[in-house]
Amino acid sequence: EVIKSKSFSKAARNLKITQPTVSQQIAKLESDIGKKLFERHGHDLIPTAVALKLSSYAEEVLDQIGKFNDDVADYTNKPKGLVRYAMPESCQWTPHFKKIVHDIVTYPEIHFEVDIKPTAETTDGILSGHYDFGFITGDKLTPELRFDKFSDEVYSCLASDKKIFDPLVGKDHENIRFISYPGWELFFSTWMKKNGFLKLFKTNMIQPALHIGTLAGAIHAVKEGVGFAVLPRHCVFDEIDNKALYELDMKNDPASCPIYLCQKVGRKPTRRAELVIEMLRKAKQEIK
Repeated sequence: EVIKSKSFSKAARNLKITQPTVSQQIAKLESDIGKKLFERHGHDLIPTAVALKLSSYAEEVLDQIGKFNDDVADYTNKPKGLVRYAMPESCQWTPHFKKIVHDIVTYPEIHFEVDIKPTAETTDGILSGHYDFGFITGDKLTPELRFDKFSDEVYSCLASDKKIFDPLVGKDHENIRFISYPGWELFFSTWMKKNGFLKLFKTNMIQPALHIGTLAGAIHAVKEGVGFAVLPRHCVFDEIDNKALYELDMKNDPASCPIYLCQKVGRKPTRRAELVIEMLRKAKQEIK
């Protein structure tokens, strides 16, 4: 708490104890360790490297205490505590995510943190213990993670006007109006490879007409006629159905990649995390 608030007095207020108690506890820790934990910089207390290391260990201890409480709890009681997981932006449009957002109201004592992260950051977060689990797209599997296939994600090349596709399927490759966004590389290369365009793309080094910082923003740009993009099909199903967007039909099987539900190998999930994972899997089965 001192690290977060940079002050003994603020930490004391947040902890609802007296400021001398906080100071005495820090002094005792410094005496036991034989190292200073804080340096004063103006009105702020700056943690030393030793303090940051101690804080890291303390978080692990608290996490283990939480697991212990879960293990010895009566399983007829409703679980409580924090569940953290991460997923790619495209997962927000899936039916099972919408269902679990609705279902979590039945567990009022579970608190959720759901981060939108690319595969690399999700992987790092799971390995570091920050996330209880996460969703990862693609086939680049890390041996430190346990991968359970959750679903397949299908990709389509889409535009608001079929004429926007003309440079891609014709010879006027210099005027391709392509829209990119975070995570587009996997979707784009999967679709291009499936339909024989990947070599053309690499050869001509096509530059995106627009790069936008979110998948949602890219969808809006495609709908406004800025250009075309390769998108997860489930994110724009309604737009395809009502003809607001058109697919480039290549007469091939759909281009797709698996989505895995991942956990760290050797790390036992908390009961509350197991419950959320079970809810997600149940939601997927019910939707099928």
